[in-house]
Amino acid sequence: MNNLTSSNAAIESGKHSVDATDRDFSNGNNSYEPYESETTLDFSAIWAAVYRSRLWIAGILLGCLLIGIVISLLLTPIYQAESTVQINQEAAKVIGTEASELSASIQDSDRFLQTQLDVIRSRALATTVAEDEKLFGNKAFLEAMGVDPDVDAEGVLTKEETERELVLETLRDNFAVSLPVDSRLASLRFESNDPALAARIANSFTENYIRNNLQRKFDTSSYAREFLKEQLDDAAARLAESEREALNYARLTRIIDTSNAAETSDGRAAPRSLTTATLVQLNQGYSATFARRLEAQKKWETARNTAALNTPQVLNNLAVQNLIQERAKLKAEQQDQLERRKEDFPTVRQISARIKELDSQINTISQSIRKSIQGEYQTALAQEKALEQQITLLKNETLDEQTESVQLGILQRESDTNRELYDLLLKRYNELNAEAGVQSNNVVIVDRAIAPVEPISRNIPLNLALSLLAGLGLCGAFVFGREQIFDTIRTPDDIVRKLGMTALGAIPLLKSGTELASEVLDPKNSVAEAYTSVRTSLMLSSSHGLPKSLVFTSSQQSEGKSGSCFATALTLSRIGKRVIVIDLDLRRPSQHHLLGIKSDHGMSDLLSQNATIADVTQTTEYENISFISSGAIPPNPAELLASENTVDVLRQLESDYDIVLVDSAPVLGLADAVVIGSIAETIIFVVEANRNQTSTVRSAIHRLIQGGGKLTGVLLNKFDAKESGYSYTYQYEYNENT
Repeated sequence: MNNLTSSNAAIESGKHSVDATDRDFSNGNNSYEPYESETTLDFSAIWAAVYRSRLWIAGILLGCLLIGIVISLLLTPIYQAESTVQINQEAAKVIGTEASELSASIQDSDRFLQTQLDVIRSRALATTVAEDEKLFGNKAFLEAMGVDPDVDAEGVLTKEETERELVLETLRDNFAVSLPVDSRLASLRFESNDPALAARIANSFTENYIRNNLQRKFDTSSYAREFLKEQLDDAAARLAESEREALNYARLTRIIDTSNAAETSDGRAAPRSLTTATLVQLNQGYSATFARRLEAQKKWETARNTAALNTPQVLNNLAVQNLIQERAKLKAEQQDQLERRKEDFPTVRQISARIKELDSQINTISQSIRKSIQGEYQTALAQEKALEQQITLLKNETLDEQTESVQLGILQRESDTNRELYDLLLKRYNELNAEAGVQSNNVVIVDRAIAPVEPISRNIPLNLALSLLAGLGLCGAFVFGREQIFDTIRTPDDIVRKLGMTALGAIPLLKSGTELASEVLDPKNSVAEAYTSVRTSLMLSSSHGLPKSLVFTSSQQSEGKSGSCFATALTLSRIGKRVIVIDLDLRRPSQHHLLGIKSDHGMSDLLSQNATIADVTQTTEYENISFISSGAIPPNPAELLASENTVDVLRQLESDYDIVLVDSAPVLGLADAVVIGSIAETIIFVVEANRNQTSTVRSAIHRLIQGGGKLTGVLLNKFDAKESGYSYTYQYEYNENT
């Protein structure tokens, strides 16, 4: 069983040719606009571009790998030491009075952390590290870092300053710090040729950062303490001055303050001056004296209007009560004696005398008590009057003193205000003094740097991978640039996409030494199939089928237009079409070589009216194919072709044959093809694959259209699908299986 294999391009060209009648070039519209396709990612086109540049790509990749190997071997090993610190927003509180930064940090945490990173990268910290490690003036450090220590002074800087700048620049160039977005662990890294030096410098950066952080806090606290100390001294001076003024004024006005911030028993403030305090005391004493006087007066009035023995004071007197009891007993005894004896009886008289004596004693005591009541009243009255006089005197003095106390109160209030301010400042000053001795820090070392074992640079596998990656980038840039610079027509798709024309087919590239006729006449050959597809396209190119006259031309010479004209004649003759081939390339004719016929006389004789059509028409070895050669090369081909004879000859041949195939000269630089294209019914434009720039082909097509020519389509010639990178898309072969 025979499996048909031929060019897939023929199928594609046939598909495109079906649409040829819809294009402006076939229906008489001479306008020409390149086809604008949507921009899509065409992986097959990308692969084709890569395949076409495969040797260059291989060379670039190999060169990059060799360069990577050489650089890796020449590079000095670089070691990187890394230490890790934790940066907190708020330091741990030790005594509970340290200032808190939490509220500000929560609102602007990112800015706080970025500030800390900038502090670590600062010149000040690098200077501190250099001083701590004694790197200034240390040439061994610069030599270990691969820096030339011998430098000359630059500009206005001295040599020493230039060396310092070189050390600082070396530190900062080889130091890096990073902080992940979702972490507070900052990594401090230092690179050096010496692993021990790298670890030492990395740790120095970490330690000096923490030390400087503490120092900044201490300096801030010290400034606050110094400021508070100045304020405290000023407050103490103002307090002393205000107290001195208040005391001098009190001495001048003889106002004695006896309160000492004391309070009375009822919670009220005590009197401020001695006079006021005395008045208060006298007023309190007067109240008590007045009460006593009233009580004494009441007692006296009661005692004065009542019998002595009936007053309560007498009755309540223990002596009187004893005498009354004794008198009652004697009365009872007297009454008992009188019942048995007479009054003049000695015993009775003795009892009566005793009773009289008791009555006398009782009366004496009663009078004495009455007099004492009267005396108490008089004493209370006298005290009341004395106190009243004293109070009246003190009232006048107090009123005078209150007038003078207004200014004293102002001075004392100022003194109290100064005292409160002084106490507040003293309290804050004592707190700052307590905080100054506490070393609280918000930065903690998590990992200290250790001397690295493996270098980060001169890593040959990594360097080769990077070289390969760089090579791939260069290859991509090279392929892109090459495709842009060498923008040629390579595939039938390029004809549609870049030229906006119908692709009639893709003619495979003939192998060296192969005859075109034998390839076309072999029906199982891919070349024959390609031209068969072209024939099919031509038969579908217009409403009346096969065009009466067809011109073959190209941008430049040697693109295969003559061979395409000859092959098309063979394919048309195979289906019984009477074909005549005219070689109108009057400058470099080649059609007679393909047909194996001499070119002694031909179109140049016919157009100059030196011969007739019958005289110049020759038969060929191929059935149904006639041929008119170019004849002798005329001195003025363009003028000869532009004559009226050309039109007459072409119209006569169109009536005598089924189709007239014209082999014309190239378009660029010549007017021949433009003239012939305007006379013939249609034109086939032949493009050699991967030769001409797209702009060149577009310009040639534009000239033909502007000259009045009508293009059926473009024929891609000498197409090597594999070389173009489309071996699996545009080509297939015959395989014969049994």
